[in-house]
Amino acid sequence: MSNRFNWQSFISIGLLLSFIIMLFSGIILYIAPEGSLSRWIGWDILNLTKKQWEQQHTIFSYLFILFTVFHLFKINWVYFISYFVIEKLKFKFLKEITVALLITILVFIGTFNSWIPFKNIIDWGKDISDSYIIGVELTGIPDAEKLTLEEFANQVFHISYQRMVEELSDYNLSNTSKTTIVSEFCKINKITPEEFYLKLKSRILIGGSISYFNLSSSNSFFDQTITIL
Repeated sequence: MSNRFNWQSFISIGLLLSFIIMLFSGIILYIAPEGSLSRWIGWDILNLTKKQWEQQHTIFSYLFILFTVFHLFKINWVYFISYFVIEKLKFKFLKEITVALLITILVFIGTFNSWIPFKNIIDWGKDISDSYIIGVELTGIPDAEKLTLEEFANQVFHISYQRMVEELSDYNLSNTSKTTIVSEFCKINKITPEEFYLKLKSRILIGGSISYFNLSSSNSFFDQTITIL
């Protein structure tokens, strides 16, 4: 049995695996909610956020390109170059090249101009993505989860950071920092920004009473001491 490294097998398997990851991540991004909404509701699949899936898709796209280049010029470069051989002032496979080029141009222009069926494909994905917003309560401030806790208190509830700390004092909120980003705070305490917003909103609206809170939720950070780094 030969111990020699088989480049053809390696490149072919690499192409297949990177294609599978690209395909899977592409489908996920096709149905994923819009970026700020995905962060607000804590959307994820297989414990990866939309941003992390975007990163995976990007990196594996480059890996796929790299394997493709190796596949063309390491294994099949002779056949690939033969497609563009000119015989008697004509490409040997002129018809095939022309059809492939026309399809590529058609898909590009059709997508750009929202022609059917390209528009339908885009709209189907958008409809799925937009469906995540049903029943979600937003703050009215774009990317509120990117604000610091002080900015969140000031801009969303029009209260001081100290007031927010006082409202949550019954929940053993300690070691607070006004510069902590809301999304980081929520990640530490295993709660989504929307849940944090709704619970804080309820706490403020009921004027100091905590009897209306549902403390049975397994995701509630009010069941434990909250530490903000």
